[in-house]
Amino acid sequence: MSQPICMYFNTRNGCKNGDRCKFVHQKIDFLGRSKCRNYRGPGTCKYYDNCFFRHEESETDILATQLQNLVISDITNDERYAKEAVVVMDIFPKMTRDLVHDIIHPTDLFHMLQNISIRNTFSQKEKEMVDSLVSNGYNECDVDFIYKIVWQYLPKPRRGWQTFPENSDLSIGDDLQRIYLRSKLFYSRPRVEILGEEFTAWFKEFKDMAKRIDIFLQKQADETYLCKISNIESNKFDESYIETCIKKARNIEDMQVSSTCRRNETSINLYIGRSGRTCLDRITKGGSGVEMMNLIVTGKIKEKEVAEKFLKATSRENPFQTEIEDIQPNRIVLVMKVEGKAFQSKEQFYEEMLKFLINGLISEGENEFPNLVIDTVIIGFVDRITLENPPIPKELVKYAQRAEGYNLFLSISLNRKFELKFQDDEYLDIWDCTILNKKMVFADSKGLLIYDTTNDATNYIPLSEKPRYVTAIANDTIAVSSEWAWDIKIISLKTNHVSRTIKTSGCCYGISFYDNKLYAAFKNGSKVDVQVIDRESNNEYQKRNVVPIVSDSVRYITVNGDKLFYTAESILYCFDLNGKIQWQFSDDKYSCLLGVTSDGKGNAFVSCLNAHAILLVSGGGKKCREILNRSSALTFPRGIHFAKDDNLLLICNKTGKVSMVDAR
Repeated sequence: MSQPICMYFNTRNGCKNGDRCKFVHQKIDFLGRSKCRNYRGPGTCKYYDNCFFRHEESETDILATQLQNLVISDITNDERYAKEAVVVMDIFPKMTRDLVHDIIHPTDLFHMLQNISIRNTFSQKEKEMVDSLVSNGYNECDVDFIYKIVWQYLPKPRRGWQTFPENSDLSIGDDLQRIYLRSKLFYSRPRVEILGEEFTAWFKEFKDMAKRIDIFLQKQADETYLCKISNIESNKFDESYIETCIKKARNIEDMQVSSTCRRNETSINLYIGRSGRTCLDRITKGGSGVEMMNLIVTGKIKEKEVAEKFLKATSRENPFQTEIEDIQPNRIVLVMKVEGKAFQSKEQFYEEMLKFLINGLISEGENEFPNLVIDTVIIGFVDRITLENPPIPKELVKYAQRAEGYNLFLSISLNRKFELKFQDDEYLDIWDCTILNKKMVFADSKGLLIYDTTNDATNYIPLSEKPRYVTAIANDTIAVSSEWAWDIKIISLKTNHVSRTIKTSGCCYGISFYDNKLYAAFKNGSKVDVQVIDRESNNEYQKRNVVPIVSDSVRYITVNGDKLFYTAESILYCFDLNGKIQWQFSDDKYSCLLGVTSDGKGNAFVSCLNAHAILLVSGGGKKCREILNRSSALTFPRGIHFAKDDNLLLICNKTGKVSMVDAR
């Protein structure tokens, strides 16, 4: 009888058992795989491109798709604009509200914004939005207002808040930035002109972004944003609906031609949007020191050459200080700081702006593009509270800290992944990890792997007993507890030898070092407690008190701040250092909790073996979200350690696959 084929070998991540797998490792082409039962079109299978099974449409679906593609290739400018309008006006705000709700609860935000000095910066409409947070969540808040008050608590984009993300920037912070900047670019169009190639490229970007956000929000297959955007792209819009979409979109920024000039057979149209006119009103009324605006240039231009001219024109004497935000074919987006005191009237502003535009956009020499029209648009840059005058960030932080144990400042982005290798490619069995100085220490069943990040070198310290748990003591010292052992070994990384052995009152499990004290969970019979061991100035270790805990089992522990966290089967416990329980967390779908670490602010990171996920548990055990899972190619995580000084989260699995995550 032939052996069955391994179902994991042909997936993107392969089979973790390698040559030891008892099933056959045989390449299967795409058509040789079974058809996925859940796939009904883009976004309908929760595994997306990672699914082992074949994502194939039926003949009817293929025919329908071909017909839809014919329709898409033949749609008009107006219909392209209407389809983009639906995504920008309907889907993007819903995405933003969903993401922000997952990061900061609207009720917490409401209490933070009750400070009078903050409320005084809001218009009456914005105050009404704030008042609706408790009863209606973010549903009444427009996207601009959400960015104005919440941006400093959102995961930070890799390249900052004023720069358009690159294709390789794929974090949630980057996608929030894409949503915001794409919306601004869409509304800044003075005319309805969208090429077919641009339409296709934008919708590909929309769908890629929706796929990542669906995974982050754990959307059900029939509720994904990817499904909704795919339907908008492929469905035919009737004339009346197209007209309604265009009218609604045009009303949002309400572009108005303020000035037109002509030089060397080239015309420049200067449009001012609704938000741009609000900025101008503040400037000319003398109530504004510095105004932030966006200047968008569209037309047949040499983008890099024009951008260089704008940057060279920026000087202290120039009232328009510009920085490049985004460069695309036939489009440049600039962030512009305008000194309010430099202008007494709108007419003066228009006159100086046209001079600035002419010098940057039109060459004095022979014109390569006769009868050219260049559209320039000014819209307001979102009026963030702390943008120019940080009046109240301290107040905001104070109110945020009062929110019930919820860390509003945490963003997660994958930094690096690598795989540990043992001599002769021998099988690894990693249980725990820690960081000290520039070294990472991993507890393997045969000894300790020491990975030096400065030179990518790996050292190995063999141990006779089976190490399970490890914690950093000092710059060159670690503590290790082993399977079934009634002691803790103190090991120097300078000598690679055991310098001390500390006897415990039972079989030792998880260990953690904090504030010159070593905490060791031990089990004697059916009783589980945590022994506290002082490290004295002469490096001697003295047993002190015992912290009783309620569980009859324990796996990993960590101590940080005034909290002791430990995992026991499917439950995460949080105690104070006197043994009083603070809270506990459990969820049916997370049945095997292992490694635990803390950021010192009441939040715990936990590895979950059965869900292949890293959980962030906060809010007194009431809030939980997966920050890494199988969609990030994470499998069977065990050890986990948070390095507070570097805001670095270290994760390892049983076979030596390591992930390093920036957590801020």
